[in-house]
Amino acid sequence: MNVTVKKLQSHSRQASSALICSVLLISMFSGAALANDAGSGSDAGNSMSNATYLSSNNSSVIYYGNLTQGNDTDDYYAINMSSGTGLAVTINIPSSSDFDLILRTSGGAQIDASTNGTGQSDHVTSNGTNVGGTTVYIWVDQYIGSGQYSMQVWIFSVGNGSGGGGGGGVGNDAGSGQDAGGSLSNALSVNITNLTTFQGNLSTSNDDDWYSIYVPSGYGIYIEMYHNTNADFDMWLYDSNGTQIDIAYTGSVPETVGSNGTDVSSSNVYLEIKDWPQVPSYGSYNVTLSLFSIVGNPAYNQNDAGSGDDAGDDYLNATNLSIPQLTNSSSTYSGWKSSSDDGDDYYIFSVPDEHGVEINMTSTNVTGYLVIYWESNLTLIDSSLNNNGAEYVTSDGPEVSGLNVIMRAMALSGDGYYNFTVTIFSLDSDNDGWQDNTEIQCGTDPQDYNSTPSDFDSDGVCDTMDSDDDNDGTPDNEDDFPQDPSETTDTDNDGLGNNADYDDDGDGWNDTSEADCNTDPLDYSSQPSDTDGDTICNWLDGDDDDDGYLDGDDDFPLDSTEWIDTDNDGLGNNIDTNDDADGFSDADEILCGSDPLSYSSVPPDSDSDGICDVMDDDDDDDGYPDDIDHFPNNPQEWLDTDSDGQGDNSDFDDDNDGVIDEYDAFDTDPTEQYDFDGDGIGDNADTDDDGDGWSDSDESTCQSNHQDSASLPDDFDSDYICDIMDSDDDGDGYEDAEDSFQFDASEWEDTDSDGIGNNQDYDDDGDGWTDIIEPNCGTDPLNALSSPLDTDNDGSCDFLDPDNDNDSVMDVDDDFPEDPSESKDTDGDGIGNNADMDDDDDGWPDSSEALCDTSPLSDQSVPEDTDLDGNCDLLDLDDDNDGVPDSGDVFPKDPNEWEDLNNDGLGDNGNPLSLVDRMKLSPGISALAVLAILALLGVLMYSTKFSGMGALPISNVFAKKQDSAEGPGHSNIQIENSPPPVPPGLEEESENVQNYAESWEDLPPGGQYTDTIPMRYEGEDCGIWEQRDDESWVKK
Repeated sequence: MNVTVKKLQSHSRQASSALICSVLLISMFSGAALANDAGSGSDAGNSMSNATYLSSNNSSVIYYGNLTQGNDTDDYYAINMSSGTGLAVTINIPSSSDFDLILRTSGGAQIDASTNGTGQSDHVTSNGTNVGGTTVYIWVDQYIGSGQYSMQVWIFSVGNGSGGGGGGGVGNDAGSGQDAGGSLSNALSVNITNLTTFQGNLSTSNDDDWYSIYVPSGYGIYIEMYHNTNADFDMWLYDSNGTQIDIAYTGSVPETVGSNGTDVSSSNVYLEIKDWPQVPSYGSYNVTLSLFSIVGNPAYNQNDAGSGDDAGDDYLNATNLSIPQLTNSSSTYSGWKSSSDDGDDYYIFSVPDEHGVEINMTSTNVTGYLVIYWESNLTLIDSSLNNNGAEYVTSDGPEVSGLNVIMRAMALSGDGYYNFTVTIFSLDSDNDGWQDNTEIQCGTDPQDYNSTPSDFDSDGVCDTMDSDDDNDGTPDNEDDFPQDPSETTDTDNDGLGNNADYDDDGDGWNDTSEADCNTDPLDYSSQPSDTDGDTICNWLDGDDDDDGYLDGDDDFPLDSTEWIDTDNDGLGNNIDTNDDADGFSDADEILCGSDPLSYSSVPPDSDSDGICDVMDDDDDDDGYPDDIDHFPNNPQEWLDTDSDGQGDNSDFDDDNDGVIDEYDAFDTDPTEQYDFDGDGIGDNADTDDDGDGWSDSDESTCQSNHQDSASLPDDFDSDYICDIMDSDDDGDGYEDAEDSFQFDASEWEDTDSDGIGNNQDYDDDGDGWTDIIEPNCGTDPLNALSSPLDTDNDGSCDFLDPDNDNDSVMDVDDDFPEDPSESKDTDGDGIGNNADMDDDDDGWPDSSEALCDTSPLSDQSVPEDTDLDGNCDLLDLDDDNDGVPDSGDVFPKDPNEWEDLNNDGLGDNGNPLSLVDRMKLSPGISALAVLAILALLGVLMYSTKFSGMGALPISNVFAKKQDSAEGPGHSNIQIENSPPPVPPGLEEESENVQNYAESWEDLPPGGQYTDTIPMRYEGEDCGIWEQRDDESWVKK
């Protein structure tokens, strides 16, 4: 009995094993069958050798595929290209992933590749490579992350031109069999209703392709162009009149243009494609045309500034504004703009002479940017980007008088209407021909017609500000004639400039002559020698002294009075009174009868006084001629002043005035005796006895000694009016009674009484602000109570300080110009952005918006939060909070669905898979299931066979086990049929808390989800976990 029961137990286990094996096989193959890359029902191949083939008959088709980090990192597709065709491929990937796209030839050579960053689409094309009639391979490579991608494949005709298989071919643009026209007038017509994608070719650098496209009523147009990355092609879009609508010249791929806010419906638009002339290139390009409805779109029903249309989209097509050419005139206009459809509105208007312009713009629902430029060179005049719906620009400062100005109203975000007011203001308040700003700089009154700056050269720059008053090219500080344009230098300071002066150095020699005579015409000390003063320098003169004797025959060539020296004593005969050096003058010798040119011919001289007797008129040889000698025969006396008969030499009082000659300063003048100052004027006649420059009468008044030259009156300013008599001691023009510095000619006033005169004092009123700064700050430098305001204490008054609070944000752009900790208040709630946790007041903290990739400065930019759990979808691993991570959720925004195994677009929860669906998804497993059923039948038959050998049929085994459990005496059978205990370590998984997770949130970190049934979570550190039907997880 025991043996029989053991046999039954053995066959029962064999049947159970067959069932378990069947289930395991079905699970394994059903997981593989879930992959459905490009609708193939399986995973795409991971190399060129097992690539999944795609159809080459579709002009444009979108496929879907999946890549998983670590498990499925490469998808290869192959296309057998028809002759004369090319292709382009674009993939779009999950925002957190980075997949790359490579296009290869059948030989494995790379045709094109795109390796853009995380979350960015990639595009490749066959441009430039002939792939017609060959097999091309598309390789999608996983670089970062996992998830589903979409892949769009365009296949287009490239003709048979010579431009390469990937291009339109030279002479086959858009499959026309010809080259597109080179101008608007002969543009190639393209019908958008039956051709949305075409290829063209720029056959040479500087080639130009034009296309004409008819846009149906109620539609706008959007155009994309792809080209090789080693080329740079640009696009222009024009309306039916040839006016430019849009331009694309970014250098990136794709380049895009569109009708934007321009209504082109029911008309032709013209597309121009050419290479960038700075980097000439050529080759093929792909163009995709798309239509979109404009019905009800305000971008296409505009009346900007009353023009009946949209304002110009660029400066070349700016809308003209008729601004009144009057002072203080204001003109108000309205318009509409959109960051997506009408990003720019350009206007142009003229500013009258001597006027400026200011513009105020307000807008709703659209963040704007306001700019004005000079029309002549598009240079920026002013701009405003407050981001608060109120923008202001002005020409105050830059000169726009009499010029055309371009205004640009730009939409940065949103769309809506805006209003702007243009105001003309005068630059010359007193109408004196000088602008107010200039008059202030030049020190004249801008409100007084009669107060005008001096402008010597009439160049519009006042002399105060003009570094070259006479505009002669020489700065005033280097110009001896700063207000004479014809002169700059006066070497000899004679008041005559060198240009007009024939003798620049004032040395009496003409500049030309000095050059001939080898002297410097600009150096007074460098003068030609001209002994005879005949204005012919000695260098050129044959008779230097002009005495009639040539220099070669003249003993004194430089002395016009001499030319011969008989006795060679160095004195010419004309000046030599004794030509023969015999001791007698020539005149005496002539009178005395001897030869003046013969040393041996000497006249008689009795007294040996050197005067011949005939000529001697001083007989006593006392030096006084006999006719005036009071004592002609007495050599000791010759004069008797007082006629007392006694010669003066022996008389003790020659003038007989009672003062002996020894003490008489005037011994021969009886009216004078003394000369105190030794000036030769006797004290009786002298008005300044001590010769100190002060009259005796003034010295008496000024209380000094008139006979003491060291005793002088006090005279501080040396004007010879002593201080006692002088009302202005220091001679500074200020009476001593009003002069704070009586004895200082350079000072007379001390406003702040600090002992430093105002002329020397940099801060006259002692308020801590220099006199130069205070007038510029609008305060009085002579009033200590009038001090400039300086919020940030940086030494620059607020009036001049462009940044009052020193926070590096200019006051004109600072919402809090007096608060250094704040500068911007985006939401206008009175709290600066630095302190405001929610700058745009949209309910999302700035820190969250930064992580959620929305703008913390725009209340129109709010993070998406599908499940409203306060965690934006960008960061939320489960957007719809259905317990299934987005990476494995086919419906990440639907909390009720997460799988669509039959790809019918409907979730499997609401639309369960039918048996047919399951068999289609797993045809191989379906076949295995049939085999499993047959295996079970075989087991049953096997069991029946054993029952004929004494064993029970399997259908009766369980009944027998029941009977055994209930009957007496069968305890051994019951023991044999009881299952053995679970070996250690293999207990029920739910009983081990370390191997159980109630939900996905309790899973350990470090794993990746795999899209299997049931779903798995795997990683090196966390192991393998499997999801149960109740959404709990167990570790395998």
